[in-house]
Amino acid sequence: MRIGIDFGTTNSSVAHYDGQKLTPIPLDPVNENPYVLPSLIWINQEYQTKLGTAAANEYLARETGRRIVWAHKDAGAIEMIVGGSGSGPIRYMHEVSLVTDVGATGRLLQSVKTALRDPRYKGTDIFERYYSVDELIAMILQAMKHRAEKQLGSPCDSVVLGRPVRFSDDPAVDTRAEDILFRAARFAGFEDITFQMEPIAAAHLYHITTPTRQHALVFDFGGGTLDLTIAEVGGASSPHVIATRGVLLGGDDIDRRIMRSLLKYFGAGTQVTHGLDFPPDFLDLLQSWQTMPELSRPHLLEKIREFQKTSTNPRAMLALESLVTQNIGFKLFREIEQTKKLLTYDLLARLDFAHQHVDIHERILRRDFELMIEAEVAGVQTEIQRVLADARMRPEQINVVLRTGGTSLIPAFVHMLESIFGPEKIQEMDPLTSVVGGMAVVAHQENGAPSACAYRYESPFAYFQATSGREYRVITLRTHRHAYTDRDYTILSLPLELSGAHAIQPADLDYDSEAEKLIRFKLKRPCKVYVIYQAKVNHLPKWLRSFKQEPNMQVDIITPGGRYPFAVYSRELDAGAYAMGGAHAQGYSGIVFMNYIMAVRPL
Repeated sequence: MRIGIDFGTTNSSVAHYDGQKLTPIPLDPVNENPYVLPSLIWINQEYQTKLGTAAANEYLARETGRRIVWAHKDAGAIEMIVGGSGSGPIRYMHEVSLVTDVGATGRLLQSVKTALRDPRYKGTDIFERYYSVDELIAMILQAMKHRAEKQLGSPCDSVVLGRPVRFSDDPAVDTRAEDILFRAARFAGFEDITFQMEPIAAAHLYHITTPTRQHALVFDFGGGTLDLTIAEVGGASSPHVIATRGVLLGGDDIDRRIMRSLLKYFGAGTQVTHGLDFPPDFLDLLQSWQTMPELSRPHLLEKIREFQKTSTNPRAMLALESLVTQNIGFKLFREIEQTKKLLTYDLLARLDFAHQHVDIHERILRRDFELMIEAEVAGVQTEIQRVLADARMRPEQINVVLRTGGTSLIPAFVHMLESIFGPEKIQEMDPLTSVVGGMAVVAHQENGAPSACAYRYESPFAYFQATSGREYRVITLRTHRHAYTDRDYTILSLPLELSGAHAIQPADLDYDSEAEKLIRFKLKRPCKVYVIYQAKVNHLPKWLRSFKQEPNMQVDIITPGGRYPFAVYSRELDAGAYAMGGAHAQGYSGIVFMNYIMAVRPL
């Protein structure tokens, strides 16, 4: 059965369309809208997970008001390589410790989709376990898949997955983001995975209800991005996209505007020691609840306590200490979001928030809020003019403007659209489920776009054989999976570049093999081949010396004896037959008491 999924920055949803009836799937029974799953993940110390409203409630109950306790914690070892003379570079293992909050009972993750914009973000450590970003997204997608199957009574192996018009201005980052989403969908159990841009999906939903041909502008303004699409819709012909643009602006940015207006409670405008201005980098960290706790680190907290004695506003410095040490940032931002929603319908909203030394009481007029977001409104207006120019159209040639996404409800943006196109053309679609409805329509019509990265996940092996006689298997490489066929040793951390790659899972008992041809295999197409080899080796076996070490890649495998680092070596190979030797083959020297793993990525 084919379904559509809208994986959103703030909320996610899933729906099915059979050609006659659109069926949204209940996802979160305790949420205000049970058909919407807040895109939140809670992971506790036992690595149990909760999603959506349950995740938020768990964090609020267990973490809010708890004092942050920083302490050093062992984080394993990394291989260090320094220049040497004579015999070459010197390699040694360096033990690493991190300063971490040891009092945490769990971790809440929000806006994981936004992380796809950042090419540096690959995942996060939660207690003793590493979670890559694709594994985190897969948690949400898998839950939606299971709930759809339960509701529909049939396996749902085919999905049209929504994506913004662009994740980033950088095409390489945009491609990487779609690759990660594709891989997450595979991890979630989907077999047939296609994509559709979110505003185009909304146009498809409108199309099936419109008997006459029209020019529509889809104004899809969500938590993470604004997408603008001009399309011909309605009538007997298929929808035709004329122009589309993506803007890296969303509801989360609007929330930060409100937070900036509250920074006066926490030091903005204050002079501190020696009459200096309050540090602007402190204020930057206060604009996201995830980064607020950084200010409770010992050396920064010491400065805040110094400011309590030397600043022109000691009360604000006390409030700042409470904010950053008591884990109340998430709760404050929920109040900010609620205030934003109230200003959608009311001309005045109160924002009251009190905890320990924090005592916020604000009366925010809608006109004050509109002044806060004046730059964002002007920027959106400019982008609308640009998409009209891309389409070579004037506002009067647009027949209907379709508003969707939670941020599209903000009156300042509604009035801006009305001033450009006329109020009679503005039509509101369901702000939270219209995109997923369109995804379901696209799925039924089999009109999803195949991903350009799909080839990377087709098996590149024509065949493979282990000459030792022990069991070797082709697997998909993932964290928290067994590294070997004959040991319960687990892959603890994995570079994102290797996540989802096809790999040959070896028998660890072959770790001391001296065979020159331990693994024989044939590649169907040119590939980059990776060898994950224990890092304490002094000299590589000769068969591996033509491979180049990847300087920023390390794989950690956990055993009953501890955590062991593995270096990663790579080489590009054409299609054809090859063989790799044993870990103790000719030329090897050093300490290697675990077998290597081979992974392959098609080029």
